[in-house]
Amino acid sequence: MERETLRCRLCGAQLTRGLLVTDSRNCCLNATPIAGTCPEHGPVGPHHAVEAECES
Repeated sequence: MERETLRCRLCGAQLTRGLLVTDSRNCCLNATPIAGTCPEHGPVGPHHAVEAECES
């Protein structure tokens, strides 16, 4: 299964997807799952993640 490349909507940096990226929430008070980690903004939710455009 191929995973899409996600970028931060705020700065365009590629999001790191790994240990932090799960469907679980990071705490009981925050209902937002983590989509990836931006080097500039830290962990971001799916509302700040956009699919990277294909370069051809």
